[in-house]
Amino acid sequence: MKRRIVALLLSSALAVSLLGGCGGSSGGSDEASSQPAAQESSQEEASEPEESKEEEAASAAATGEATQLTFWTYVEQHTEFLQDAVTVWNENHPDEPIELQTETYPTEDMHSKLLITLQSGDGAPDIVDVNVARFSDFMQGDTEVFVPLNDIIEPEKQNFLEPVLDIYKYNGNYYGIEYHVGAPIMFYNTEILDQAGVKVEDIVTWDDLHEAGKKVLEATGKPIITFEVNDSWSYYIMAGEKKGDYFDESGNCIIDSKENAEVLDFMLSMIEDGTAVTTPGGGFHTEEYYGYMSQGGAASMLECLWYMGRFTDYMPELAGKIQVAAPPVWDESSVYPVFGGTATSITTQCENPDLASRFLAEAKISAEGAEKIWNVLGFDPLRWDIWDTDVMKAQNKYTDYFGSDIFEVVLGMKDKFHPSNITASPQFSLANSLIATDILFRVLNEKSATPEEALGNAAAEIKSAQ
Repeated sequence: MKRRIVALLLSSALAVSLLGGCGGSSGGSDEASSQPAAQESSQEEASEPEESKEEEAASAAATGEATQLTFWTYVEQHTEFLQDAVTVWNENHPDEPIELQTETYPTEDMHSKLLITLQSGDGAPDIVDVNVARFSDFMQGDTEVFVPLNDIIEPEKQNFLEPVLDIYKYNGNYYGIEYHVGAPIMFYNTEILDQAGVKVEDIVTWDDLHEAGKKVLEATGKPIITFEVNDSWSYYIMAGEKKGDYFDESGNCIIDSKENAEVLDFMLSMIEDGTAVTTPGGGFHTEEYYGYMSQGGAASMLECLWYMGRFTDYMPELAGKIQVAAPPVWDESSVYPVFGGTATSITTQCENPDLASRFLAEAKISAEGAEKIWNVLGFDPLRWDIWDTDVMKAQNKYTDYFGSDIFEVVLGMKDKFHPSNITASPQFSLANSLIATDILFRVLNEKSATPEEALGNAAAEIKSAQ
């Protein structure tokens, strides 16, 4: 066991996490920027106001009556979200208040520390956020390190997107609950498309996008899309539509599959004729890229829905010009891969797993919790049964920027959502690192290796590490 933990720590030091692309501005945030949870306050006019529920809960915590739960995360916004959920919990359950002690770490530091504490059997938190690309590190062998969450997930399962739930399923048990779906989305700059006479609704397939790109290039001199070379989002989404992946469901390495090579060939063909360019700054999360897009550098980009926060926070100049749409597909058999981003789990070292489970159910599984995941964090909640409600159309900074039909787009994609095999192998982070830090750059930028050569070398390295 110790040897496996050490190996995982070494490989993770090399990895550029798939969800690291969701990185935010502070402490390794892995998703779109969010607004702090609103704290409502009330003023009593009576001369001797009764103690509020919040004050009662605070008083209980101060006198030691509240149950203390520890929470580790690498996303500061998740701390704010769960602290707000504690306030709501204590209002609803004054007889069993919770005091949440939170610690936020850099992404790799937290996951490494978590591996060590779980392996040693001491020092782990009660509740923890785990990056989706690292989750398989904790799901190997027969020893449970997380508490099964079947009791809180299965009663509501029909209201959730099963492909995302299944990412954290192992040996029939659910060991984590997501913050969001991670639905892939195209962000189109309609101002640029209009200059070329291109309509978003006419772009159905990737061949359509390529042809539209030729019109855009001729009319404006601009590429229709950018592809990353130091992160894997563009490639991984496009490959996922073909059901391509790094590993199959059984954990067998398939990074060098024909489908994966075809995606790289297609990306390269667009770069070579100028309809696509490699991303300025290397990836989607740099000041250089935000500036490039803000100035109308390209007509579209492919990311996940949570990237809306990047537009609202770093590209305000484009408000009203960006239309969200389903990504182009390869053909009628294409699917839309979903990735999630971060699972919240309860460790087996938790002394109050029942209380922690019920708290997570209220915070992340209930309809009220799902509403806050959208309105507070700006994420696409797993609970799809609220997507077509007025709650999801209520005015906020995202509807102001993109319009009120955001979730109509996502609902139209729902029946073709497909799980990714992110947790199938502990070598996932190594595979993604090879794509993000080596293969994309050599194939798309340097053009020093063919897709088949680069993917074949990666497969050999992964298999030698297994």
